[in-house]
Amino acid sequence: MRSHARAMLGVITGLLLVARMALAQPEVSASVSPETVEPGETVEFTITVSGAERPVIEPDPPAVDALPVVGRASGQSISFSNGQMTSTTTYRYQLRAREVGRHVIPPVEIRVGDETLSTPPLTVQVVSDGTPPPITPEEDDNGPRTADEPRPEIDAETWVDDPTPWVGQQVTLTLAFYQSARVRLLGNAEYSPPDTSGLIAEPLPERPQRTEISGGERYSVITRETALIAPAPGEYTIGPATVTFVRNYIEGEETIETEPITLDVRPLPAQGRPDGFSGLVGKIRAELTTDMRQLRAGEAGSIRLQVAGTGNLRQFEPPEIPTDDGARIYQSGEERQISPQAVPEGYALGGTVTFEYLVMPERPGDLTVGPLTVHYFNPDTAQYESATTSALEIEVLPGETGAQTGIGAPDGLRPIKRDSLGLRAGRPVTSFWWFWAMQVLPLTALGWALHRRSELARRARDPRYRRFVEAERRARTALSQLSGGPESEMAARADEILRSYIADKTGASASGLTGEDVQRLLREAGVPETLAAEAHTELEVLRASVYGPQGAAGLDATSIRARIADLITRIEAALR
Repeated sequence: MRSHARAMLGVITGLLLVARMALAQPEVSASVSPETVEPGETVEFTITVSGAERPVIEPDPPAVDALPVVGRASGQSISFSNGQMTSTTTYRYQLRAREVGRHVIPPVEIRVGDETLSTPPLTVQVVSDGTPPPITPEEDDNGPRTADEPRPEIDAETWVDDPTPWVGQQVTLTLAFYQSARVRLLGNAEYSPPDTSGLIAEPLPERPQRTEISGGERYSVITRETALIAPAPGEYTIGPATVTFVRNYIEGEETIETEPITLDVRPLPAQGRPDGFSGLVGKIRAELTTDMRQLRAGEAGSIRLQVAGTGNLRQFEPPEIPTDDGARIYQSGEERQISPQAVPEGYALGGTVTFEYLVMPERPGDLTVGPLTVHYFNPDTAQYESATTSALEIEVLPGETGAQTGIGAPDGLRPIKRDSLGLRAGRPVTSFWWFWAMQVLPLTALGWALHRRSELARRARDPRYRRFVEAERRARTALSQLSGGPESEMAARADEILRSYIADKTGASASGLTGEDVQRLLREAGVPETLAAEAHTELEVLRASVYGPQGAAGLDATSIRARIADLITRIEAALR
């Protein structure tokens, strides 16, 4: 008995360790300071790895001929908060500027346990006597203006990295605010994001403020990037962004406006489109796994499909898993971890989507599940490609039929003594309430099981109904995971949670869902006008917090969770 308890304790401890490791997601960042130097001067290239609970292997130093490494240092700090340990490892490299020009420090790979992370590419400008190196428009990733063109003392620009994307392909919209070193402003500049109606928009991590020389003058540059995805082909207009600032009290408030941008979104090619293509655009990989190798007929076992990579994974629906005849498969759950991923070009939306399935074999023998092929369109190659999983082999054993045993009376047993005490009459057992409760309990359990089975079957065959009934649970689970951090990131995550919830409850697509759409859909679903308008207002407040240069003053995770949880409670009550 003790050995069983020790074994169970070991299993539980192992699961807790695995869960802790799965929750601890290490993050890597990089910076360079200063970004503009003269030949012979040095810059400091810093790599920071935070949140790692596994060993961090020191990376190879960056290899740039024009920026040789002349010194290095490393350090580690450990802090404790709420009973949890947080580790931060820092690597610093001193690089000496050797040649005039614009030099790119490529991504540096870092091993954290079994995982490989990489830093984003960074740029160093090496100038001579204040004269910037020649930069062609094709080489300049800071916008359409070349370094030789004169720029106003205060300027703003917006541009996209691809004006003719495919449907479902991410386009990065960049807004840059330029301030000459000769200009001082009263307070911070405030800007309003451009109108991106009809496009799926998600803010990307903020880049550090940098320095740029244009027309022989030094500017500080603040950039904001947004990932855009077009859900359908056609022409989309990205409206102008506005920046408001004050130089002094005499001149008062000034406003500049960027030029609008037109996206010509191309439909995915019909040639070469495979059967079963679901519209997934990006670069992905797929894996089918299970923890079991044996299963009894009539019993249910769990399998998992994990799809990971970059692309529009939020719109990817769970596929059907192929299997042998004589077995049934039902989807039992899903988990999506989508966030901006560091890539050589900057950041791309992506992550991991995990679908849980239950497989139930009906007869003994060898059962094959899979393989499964997931088709996707790769915008880099403009070709349809596929990710194919391996097949799972499961041995199905005969089901347990239950053994019936009879117990005979052993020799030597005598009847009990029938005295007056042993045969005293009492209340019949049927007169007690617990007797009838015991009769009802099995019927109640059977009825609940049948109802649950019917409910799961309905959810499996009706995705719209499944979205409706599971919307509240998904939203509250996501809210519970909303924690502290930059205000704009909290607001963006809260905005996504509330939009996804309302889309699930109304059967709409979360893609390109505006505040006006939310208000109209809720009214059509039977939600009172005032409550629908309140949801619209909340979304507008969150979206303003995402794009505001200072975020929302006093914004914290607790207040966001409370407001959205209250909205969800009242919407649920209105839709019952």
